[in-house]
Amino acid sequence: MKRLRIYLALNIIIAVLETIGLSIAIANRRESAFQYYTQLSNLFLWITSILNIVFCIRVLRKKAKTIPHFINLLSYMSICTTTVTLIVVLFVLSWMVGDLWWILTSGAMLYTHTLCPILAIVMFRLFAPEKLGKKSAIYALAPTIAYAIVGIAMNITHTWEGPYPFLQVYNQPLWASIAWIIGILGGAFLIALVLLLPTRAGRSRN
Repeated sequence: MKRLRIYLALNIIIAVLETIGLSIAIANRRESAFQYYTQLSNLFLWITSILNIVFCIRVLRKKAKTIPHFINLLSYMSICTTTVTLIVVLFVLSWMVGDLWWILTSGAMLYTHTLCPILAIVMFRLFAPEKLGKKSAIYALAPTIAYAIVGIAMNITHTWEGPYPFLQVYNQPLWASIAWIIGILGGAFLIALVLLLPTRAGRSRN
């Protein structure tokens, strides 16, 4: 139960930080904020954190035996997406922008690029209540694939411009767009697999 209480506490912290970060992002960009994978992935994490809080309390109050598998799976999927956000920020966007510190700490980005993704990784790796199978990594790709399809379609129809350079299909050759798609989806799958690697914490099956 101690691990579950820590898991609950971390979900509460993440939910609070996500509320702050998303509020700043929406205030600055309004509805266009949700063109960004960053905001969508963090919104997903916020939703699953709220669900985790509800079910952790139910288990601690003995109104449920375990957190349902589908909640654990959704939580893992959301953490995969925010980890993709963190990795892309560190190794792609920081080079494009030319200022790593700014992109990690300025405004909403402190929460959505840095604090929430890192806390989510720590929470999952050390305190997640269920050990998930490798098949879960395939499910974890779904949100990123969906975003890529919508983002590319929106750029093709000139509904969006970007918001990321690698979605701007008219500003780069076809091979570059294909390379970006393969690289990001391949990276997302690798991240999903790495997050599932065993830890010394020895997560037990529910």
